[in-house]
Amino acid sequence: MPTYEEQLIEDNDFLFEELFTSDIESWFSADIACCDTCYADFLKTWPLAFNANDGEFQCNQIDLSSFYSGSKRCRQQYTEHEFTILFKNYPCPRCSNDLISNIWAYELPFSYQVKPNEFEEDINSIAELSENTPFLLLSNYFANETFELLKKLAESTTSNKIEQTLYRARIATQIGELSFNQFLFPPKKFIQEGRYNHAGQQVLYAASDFDTCFREVRKALCYVAEFKISQNIKVLDLSDPEASHVKFAEELSALVFSSLMSRELDTEGYHKPCYVFSRFIADCAKLAGFDAIKYPSTKIVGKNFNIVFINEDIVNNSIEFIQMSLKDSNKTYAIEVDT
Repeated sequence: MPTYEEQLIEDNDFLFEELFTSDIESWFSADIACCDTCYADFLKTWPLAFNANDGEFQCNQIDLSSFYSGSKRCRQQYTEHEFTILFKNYPCPRCSNDLISNIWAYELPFSYQVKPNEFEEDINSIAELSENTPFLLLSNYFANETFELLKKLAESTTSNKIEQTLYRARIATQIGELSFNQFLFPPKKFIQEGRYNHAGQQVLYAASDFDTCFREVRKALCYVAEFKISQNIKVLDLSDPEASHVKFAEELSALVFSSLMSRELDTEGYHKPCYVFSRFIADCAKLAGFDAIKYPSTKIVGKNFNIVFINEDIVNNSIEFIQMSLKDSNKTYAIEVDT
């Protein structure tokens, strides 16, 4: 003869799922993204989700007791004791483990033709390939599809002028003779792997605003140069694909939000496997004819962006410096520099 708990679960299995799901969707207008068990893995896979849209992901955390207290359908149908029993039989839709104490109701801020879990399988496959055999990325179907996508995107993207000023920082201890030339390409022998460059490859990283620029050098004492680009350039915009690349916005947004493109550096020294796929993107973009790549900052999320110029001729021929500042954690100092 079944126990009280077993009978309760048997009698309410489908009804509880329907009521619980309805309460989740009416309260948050979203599905369960993750639970206590898979929370860390979710953010490792989708690192930009944590701070995107004014921290919506963080705001949508709720413990089960609070959920029951604020629910409509579940509270009308079950006592809290019954809810607790039934809930133990309801698995996390992401990891299939039992929901323990907290859930995060969240929808990634883009639609995509495949389910996030399926896309995560592609991410894991690429990550493993990047770690073990990075020069064979094009043997992966997903990397190949990305390459073809960027070629099509380049054909439909026009060259335009960046009207706003941009900012480039250099750590103060790395500057010898103070001049604007110090903010151009460093010698190849000093260039390490970056998010969008190989070792020894001359690209120019900059930011959309002073604060983002300062945060990108981890708020170290630095010189910051303000400049403009006078020439029309073709930009791969990963910071706001929905506005700039409407036709391919879903695919690009999924890439940008994923750990393939936006994972923070978590290793020291020269080995940076987390940058392998973003460097692959830079290679594809350069071959396709893009001059620069705009991308979200991992240090501060908002309407700001970072930009990397991958066409050396653009930097050599059209950069116009405006002014320079010295910045520490407390104050900004204007610096007089001969142009």
